[in-house]
Amino acid sequence: MKGAFAIAISLCLLGIQMAHAGPTGGVIRAPSVAERTIVIDGDLKEWQLGLFTDKQKIVLTRKNGFINAGTIDDDKDFSAIVYAVYDSKNLYIAAEVTDDATDKAQVGGNNWQNDCIEIWIDGAGDGGTMTDRGGNDPDNYQLNVDVNGLPWVYRNNDAAKILAQIESKSLRKGTNYTLEVQIPMQAIPELKLKPEAVMGFSVSFVDSDNAVWNHILWQGEVEHEPGQWGKLIFASEALAVEPGQKLTTQWGTIKRQPE
Repeated sequence: MKGAFAIAISLCLLGIQMAHAGPTGGVIRAPSVAERTIVIDGDLKEWQLGLFTDKQKIVLTRKNGFINAGTIDDDKDFSAIVYAVYDSKNLYIAAEVTDDATDKAQVGGNNWQNDCIEIWIDGAGDGGTMTDRGGNDPDNYQLNVDVNGLPWVYRNNDAAKILAQIESKSLRKGTNYTLEVQIPMQAIPELKLKPEAVMGFSVSFVDSDNAVWNHILWQGEVEHEPGQWGKLIFASEALAVEPGQKLTTQWGTIKRQPE
């Protein structure tokens, strides 16, 4: 993630990893959960993850991601499933992470050195620039949430203001963990939320093993290049309901109909 180190590693691995992920493409549809309550506690039970379709989640492994630093041996070393939903006020991101070792000692602005998810957002969906040296487009954001559940915002002039609005938690089970983050829509003022609205979006992960920094991207080969990110669509459909819930809803509707 940081500067010349990641770029140099990326160039060294370019020929090896090219088949795993191209520089463009990738779409995740975030269903609406307007009639549900998402509690940010790291426990994803209310997400009902079994209801998500393939188009509504990202399954990231060494076989379909782009590794631009270090190595990932297999899915037990690192793999993740990422989910996104939204309501009228917030975008919610959740991740289930399989990991055989986690680093969690860093704090604050150094949490990029811990095991973490990196969430990349282009609010206006217009590409633009993002660097370590300033001059970033104001509608581009990098939000990290580490294995401790602690967030940090990078590469944006309003980072401190945005960070104050973020809520996130983790839940660790051995070396595996889940992450949950709530991002207020007001923190992304460039986004015009309406049915089928689109914003630039990607995720990457740090798999830090005994201070060895391994890094995998869902889209592209350079994580901070907005032009290489995919898309998140704020889908017009709501997240499906479990069969038992659907039956209860339908029966209630039938009972309310006039005779």
